[in-house]
Amino acid sequence: MLLNHVGVINKNEEEAILFYQGFLGLDKIRDFIVSSELSYQLFGISQEIKVLVFVKETVKIEVFIYPEFSIAAPNIAHAGFFIDNLADLIDKARGKGIEVISGDHSGRTVYFVRDFSGNLVEIKQKQ
Repeated sequence: MLLNHVGVINKNEEEAILFYQGFLGLDKIRDFIVSSELSYQLFGISQEIKVLVFVKETVKIEVFIYPEFSIAAPNIAHAGFFIDNLADLIDKARGKGIEVISGDHSGRTVYFVRDFSGNLVEIKQKQ
């Protein structure tokens, strides 16, 4: 089995581009609209939803733009990426005001960042 893509919700298109393209370095390859009919059938939301598609190497992320989005309950859903230079990315995040979250897991530090809509992204050093 292969992962096709990860879908996340963002409340703002410009912030989604800033995070996924500007910060993570993925390429925005296209966008499309999910019709209100299909959106209702799949997600129970009766409105059109714009989707931005970002890729890099074997990673593909579909970002659904939904301005009413908020994370009301604790959110543990996330995507995880191997990064060429973890220390540089953490420094870059802090320099751009992107929240860096870390914790100890069996003597190893685990890192997450949050995009501008609050979605978690796990980052690990590529081996």
